[in-house]
Amino acid sequence: MKKKELLVVLSTGFALFSMFFGSGNLVFPIAVGLESEGHYIMASMGVLCTCVIFPFLGMLGMTLYKGDINEFFSCFGKRGAFLFSLLALSLMGPFGVLARCLTVIHGALLLIFPTASLAFTNLLMCFVVYFLAANKNRIVTILGTVLTPFLLLSVAAIAFFGLSQATLTESISSSGLDAFTNGFFKGYQTMDLVASFFFSGFVIQHLFHAIPAQSDETSPLKLFVKASLVGAGLLYLTYFALVLLGWLYAPVLIHTPPQAMFGTIALASLGSMAAPCVCVAVIFACLTTAIALASLFSEFLRKEVAQEKIGNNLSLFITLSITFLVSNLEFSGIANFLAPILETMYPALITLTVINIFCKLYGVKSSHWPFTVTLVTKICWI
Repeated sequence: MKKKELLVVLSTGFALFSMFFGSGNLVFPIAVGLESEGHYIMASMGVLCTCVIFPFLGMLGMTLYKGDINEFFSCFGKRGAFLFSLLALSLMGPFGVLARCLTVIHGALLLIFPTASLAFTNLLMCFVVYFLAANKNRIVTILGTVLTPFLLLSVAAIAFFGLSQATLTESISSSGLDAFTNGFFKGYQTMDLVASFFFSGFVIQHLFHAIPAQSDETSPLKLFVKASLVGAGLLYLTYFALVLLGWLYAPVLIHTPPQAMFGTIALASLGSMAAPCVCVAVIFACLTTAIALASLFSEFLRKEVAQEKIGNNLSLFITLSITFLVSNLEFSGIANFLAPILETMYPALITLTVINIFCKLYGVKSSHWPFTVTLVTKICWI
């Protein structure tokens, strides 16, 4: 691999990591570890499926469709593809995950500024996201070469000291199936599969711009696969460490709110010096995802909803204004809103992703029926 290609693969792999590793990815793996009853390996395998394998399958599918979301969802028709995109981006954006990112940042800042108000912190973060997202042509570069290294170092430091100072205890149940299942279903909350359908546009554009597809050896698809291995590897190592930390520190986490667990572990293992490290890790984990989500929703709002009648800056302002209002519902309020929707639609999206990849590889026309049958089955099961 040439030096230029290696740099593109590494920067893109880091960008993929930072795009997917957001507020929920820092919170839910620890909760999974807490509930694993010692079967942290099986629990991490469940997280691996829904937070690594399925999202990267979604990215692969979108890459095969050259990042064309309308073609990927063409089995639903043009109107169906538009409605799905609107719903998905709304939940990932200002009405869900993007707003949740701000609440988690506030929780981390309370370790240093105990009197900081939620509204003030959310407003400040909205300004930061606006400034960074306005430079949309440099999003992958910013994420991959600037923010992600800081994020990795912060999480790694807390994980290292947390793991080194804890004592590993044996499992307290005979089967790890429950731990795997819990990790699998809790992974829905991250919405990473849904995000993959839209994040692929940034990545594909970046790969085509960085190295044009002039030969088979440097094709964007092959570079994407290599970058995916980097991003997926970093994600799973991080998730495994967080799941293990959740089990090791279970006694002090039992009555701790999910969004405060990471900070509690850091304080237990590092003491007062942990506060700045926690803040850096949480802020960058949430900020990297927030930048991508804000850009995605504002772009969709400008192009598809407003039909190019508003500019990028205005659409970004509208996006973050809605985000600010929803973020004041706090983490628990947003999570309660998202949970039932995700539990219903996620199995159908997994089915659709696998079917679409199969159809593209073998030249078969895709159909909405696998998605529809899975969705109806899930609704009836509930």
